[in-house]
Amino acid sequence: MQDESLLLHSHIATMHQNFENIITNRLAEKQKLGLLRSLSKPAGIDFTSNDYLGLVNHFEIAKAATDAYFKYGAGSKGSRLLGGNSEFFEEVEKWFADWKGSEAALIFNCGYSANLGVISAFCDSKTHLFCDRLNHASILDGYAMSSGKLHRFKHNCPADLEKALQAVNADGLKLIAVEAVYSMDGDIAPLKEYADLAEKYGAMLYVDEAHSDGILGPDGKGLIAQLGLEKKVHLSLSTFGKAYGTMGACVFGSKFLIDYLLNYARSFVYSTAIAPGAVAAMQKAVQVAARENFRRESVLKMSANFRQKILKAGFNCLQSETHIVPIVLKSVEKTQKCRDFLIEKGFYTACIRPPTVPSGTARLRININAAHREKDIDSLAEALIYYIHSS
Repeated sequence: MQDESLLLHSHIATMHQNFENIITNRLAEKQKLGLLRSLSKPAGIDFTSNDYLGLVNHFEIAKAATDAYFKYGAGSKGSRLLGGNSEFFEEVEKWFADWKGSEAALIFNCGYSANLGVISAFCDSKTHLFCDRLNHASILDGYAMSSGKLHRFKHNCPADLEKALQAVNADGLKLIAVEAVYSMDGDIAPLKEYADLAEKYGAMLYVDEAHSDGILGPDGKGLIAQLGLEKKVHLSLSTFGKAYGTMGACVFGSKFLIDYLLNYARSFVYSTAIAPGAVAAMQKAVQVAARENFRRESVLKMSANFRQKILKAGFNCLQSETHIVPIVLKSVEKTQKCRDFLIEKGFYTACIRPPTVPSGTARLRININAAHREKDIDSLAEALIYYIHSS
């Protein structure tokens, strides 16, 4: 019996070792490819931040959150469907819907959670999901939770989307999911063409405005409002952890569609609701951003100036026309070396590598925000030009 016990313990130890070996090998493979991630703290002038309007430390927003925490407590106590709902949540959702010109709104804990919930809620086995090839991972992860059929069309290509729409039969739901501004390319989606195709083929159009809200459109209401497509886009997403400097997200649509999500979006149904203090910060951030238009104007002006300088110097910025400016250096090694050089010069930039972007398109992503100064932008451009010419 003792020998059998020793054999059993030896077998368990071997299994444990195998488990560790498997994980170690996976990490080693990432390191070999130069793709191993680690945490680091921003140093110098930060060009990685998504705080596009520079609102993170805004006194009014922090005070609104603090007041709400004192009034409503530190948390929400549960899922919105099981004790976590309140009159405050519903009032803010109504306010958000009015702000966006929508019939209804539903608050989610974050943009990732919202995309996960929206996509998986609508994609049953009879649903066809049409996705831009550069859509955010959260949209694809929502699809992975579903039993729908995925069709990925060429980036920002209405003609390829139409070809995909024509190839499916008329039965079942057709859902088109796109972003308004693409986070790694900084380019703008042809939303009007997509809205026309959705109408022509009886499809539902869902637009993620994570990187356009706060920056584009009247009072920063996003690309949909800028193009006057409020009545043609069926569902849209706003996130508050980027331009608005807080956290949380909100999905907008008809009451009919929002009621559907309340019943079918698993990331909403089974999550403890976001804290009321965070919701108060979301609302106040939108109010401040709409009032302080100089922030948005400054970001767009500095972005255009920076892009003009580096394009003139021969850099590849893809089709960027927003506050997100990619600098494609192709190889991971070259991009990492450039990033390290910029850190030495006092500029903190993001090194974006595959699989986040396609192979052979490793890049620096430069995010311009309202806290930057013109001289910061000029100095960064000069450092980049110097590095490329001297390397």
